[in-house]
Amino acid sequence: MSALVKRLGHFLSTLFGLAGISMTVSLRHGLTIAGIGIIIGVVVAYAALVSFAAVELLLAQWRPNDDLLKVGFHGFHWHWLLIPMLAGLAIGLLLNWLAPQPPVELADVIHAAHKPDPQVSRTSGYISLLKSVLALGGGSPTGLYGPLVVLGASLAASMKRFTRLSPHFGEMALGAGVAAAISAAFSAPLAGIIFAHEVVLRHYSLRFFAPVTLASATAYVFSGEVLNQHIVMLPILQTRMAGPLDIILLLVLGLMAGFLAVGLMRGLNWLRGRMVALPLPLWARPVLAGLLVGILAHFAPGIFGPGLDVISAMLQGDLSGFDLLILLGLKAVAAGFCLTLYFHGGIVAPALFVGAALGGLAAAAFALLSPMTGYVPDSGLFVLAGMAAMGSSVLGAPLAVILLSFELSQNYAATTAIMVTIVTANLLTSRLYARSVFEPQLLARGVDLSLGRENLALQAIKVTQLMAPDFVTLSDKASVDEAVQQMAKAQCAEAHLQDDKGQWVGKLCLYALVARHGDEAARAYMEATPLVLQAHQTALAAQQAMADFIGEAVPVLEQGKLIGIIHEADLFAHARMVTRSIWQHDHDDDVRDRAAFDFGDSVKR
Repeated sequence: MSALVKRLGHFLSTLFGLAGISMTVSLRHGLTIAGIGIIIGVVVAYAALVSFAAVELLLAQWRPNDDLLKVGFHGFHWHWLLIPMLAGLAIGLLLNWLAPQPPVELADVIHAAHKPDPQVSRTSGYISLLKSVLALGGGSPTGLYGPLVVLGASLAASMKRFTRLSPHFGEMALGAGVAAAISAAFSAPLAGIIFAHEVVLRHYSLRFFAPVTLASATAYVFSGEVLNQHIVMLPILQTRMAGPLDIILLLVLGLMAGFLAVGLMRGLNWLRGRMVALPLPLWARPVLAGLLVGILAHFAPGIFGPGLDVISAMLQGDLSGFDLLILLGLKAVAAGFCLTLYFHGGIVAPALFVGAALGGLAAAAFALLSPMTGYVPDSGLFVLAGMAAMGSSVLGAPLAVILLSFELSQNYAATTAIMVTIVTANLLTSRLYARSVFEPQLLARGVDLSLGRENLALQAIKVTQLMAPDFVTLSDKASVDEAVQQMAKAQCAEAHLQDDKGQWVGKLCLYALVARHGDEAARAYMEATPLVLQAHQTALAAQQAMADFIGEAVPVLEQGKLIGIIHEADLFAHARMVTRSIWQHDHDDDVRDRAAFDFGDSVKR
């Protein structure tokens, strides 16, 4: 009896000892991730404020202030051409020095989040922000929001390297960096949290929510409470409660924004193809973009820079319908050239600018009905709705933009009304073109985000990583007897024929050789249309190709030579493992697999 008690006591002490170690490791991991989120939030808040201040300082040295809202040609200004071209030259030389590694963009961040090791280039991300500040200070009609998101992702990559985080937790750091950037750039912590999950990570997970939230909240609180310099984009709008007619007209505005977004994104994709084909060296492309911006700005100086002050004027109703139409067209054209000729920051600011102009135009058009209906549209409400609809369509982020609208305007009534515009525009854009402007860019690289996380993981695996070496090869001159003997010796039911040069000729199946004359040429009984995979294909492509496959294995060829075979069981076992791994990655709050994240051991190494 006493021996049994001792054994039980020893077992319990061992059990609680292991539990204590596990709890200590989990707590240490949690504190590390929380600390990384806070550090990223602080650094990104500083970077956002410094970047915006630098752009404003550069623009204040040469951009016209008195004529900013004027539309039409009012004389030639040589420095409106020279300064954007000089800024373009500086960026061109910077890009030429970096080639063949161009600066990271927001599409690269989204792509990185879906890789097995989710991180972006650290130095390229920092240089991307520097390039964007130079471009915007030189008059580029783009924005800083995308580059700040890239900065957050690059900072996350640096933190991952410094703390030796595993890829699993590197994705958390990436999401934290993105959320901090949006929170600091827009003074919108809630939108930052949702943006990171909706646009970049593209999934929601409890374990990811904590570091992302900490980073977003830290960036907001630190910039406002410590630095006392919240970035204010819009004035607080006082709007009336939306009535039935307001809702109908906001729905119409959503349709207009959706069609315009589709046209602009298709146009940008078309223009990108044309600009790539231009016979210009890399360094000269931003110079050409600067020249074009300078020319267009002679007809609307308000297109220079991010245009936040012009958007503010639109919200106040200070611009006529004709002025808004000219600003919308010139801003879209100038931003298109800059985005395709490397003289750019991010696409978010021009999308908001164009959306604001569209909303103001819609309000002006609806005002024409006032003598007949007595209805007077609230121009500020329509401008804000147009901004939100265009931003949602371009980014593919309806939930984040709804929260962003509320946090920017601090107006619950306005936000509830413009949800109609956001959803309508986003639905139309996703049906007619793509979920966002980034999806066609990634599709051009062979990355289809609509596949889902499991299929993307399979797409990242080459079939060569799943091959088996247990195959039988024979000369294409082999007889039936020789083929049967070799398959029996290898205990398999298939063999592969090769010619004198080692090229794969075809596949033999044992059932086709049964009852055949032994002296006959085995080649005469090859499978007529065998399924074949190429070495460059992915596990996803193999899974799709083998959906109806019946047989032992599929040959894998490289330049016509057999290099291995894929067993159906191995392929689908790997697919099940990927699915299970992703489920645990998203839902299991207690990381029991130390191989997924062993921070302590990695530091010791």
